[in-house]
Amino acid sequence: MPIINKQTQPILLEALEDLMYKVSLELESMKGGPMTHERKALTEKQHLIEKLQHEISVS
Repeated sequence: MPIINKQTQPILLEALEDLMYKVSLELESMKGGPMTHERKALTEKQHLIEKLQHEISVS
């Protein structure tokens, strides 16, 4: 994992929060529907964003 500069860490986390919000809205619109390929891809993206947020916040 690359070393994250302490000055850029808050901006990276804020950008990830914004991306997470966007993905969550897209998933919300699919709620109750079938588990399509697009929905699976968004769910995987959401998990990857969460993992990245965690890695950045503990670095």
